Amino acid sequence: MRLSAHLAAFCASAALLAGCATAEGYRQHMEAFVGSTGDVLLVELGPPVARDDLENGGEVWTYYREETRHDPGGYRTIPRERRTTWIDDKGNEQTRVERYDDTVYEPPRTWTVDCETRFILDEAGQVIDFRFIGDGCLAEEIY
Repeated sequence: MRLSAHLAAFCASAALLAGCATAEGYRQHMEAFVGSTGDVLLVELGPPVARDDLENGGEVWTYYREETRHDPGGYRTIPRERRTTWIDDKGNEQTRVERYDDTVYEPPRTWTVDCETRFILDEAGQVIDFRFIGDGCLAEEIY
């Protein structure tokens, strides 16, 4: 059962959901691996791109993911507001609010996001900690 929970956690972390995916969500999903063995990492995430030995007999396993994103661009509407304030004939300050929509064109764009995750394993091969960095380290929050 523990293996399927990790699989679900990884699948959810891989599915980047716009608006719902956060770095905190990614942290929550990766935290699910703490206490697992390196075998679980291999099954769930595949082989790491690097394995480095630590002086205490442990290892650091590095995983790296890079994705290309594309926004087709197009026209979109932006709500705007303009305020005009004046003093009327009686000396009172008056404010008029005009609300209108601006239509803007955004050209297509393509960019790359990446995520590097490092798991620290102790000498027994158990995950004891992790670190991650990158704008692609996003997942839906668990709690």
